[in-house]
Amino acid sequence: MKQTFSYSLALLLGGCGPHYLIPDSTGAPQKIVVSAYTNDGCVETLNEEAAKQGIKVRLTNVESDLGWGILFWPLYKSYKCTGEVVK
Repeated sequence: MKQTFSYSLALLLGGCGPHYLIPDSTGAPQKIVVSAYTNDGCVETLNEEAAKQGIKVRLTNVESDLGWGILFWPLYKSYKCTGEVVK
């Protein structure tokens, strides 16, 4: 029972995917990391998050973990985009 609950909790938390800001030494966003179900959706989400923060970003990395994405879709967003803040 306890192990089943742990797996269920891990699946629910994994459904959100990574989404966070990495601050620089002054506390301003230096990098933004978001996730989505598709490559295009990931780039779009990155740009939307940057607009919401009032900054501009340059896409620096797109990672995909399609193995997990196929197994746990639609709970797992398998694309992760990282953008660097443009000053």
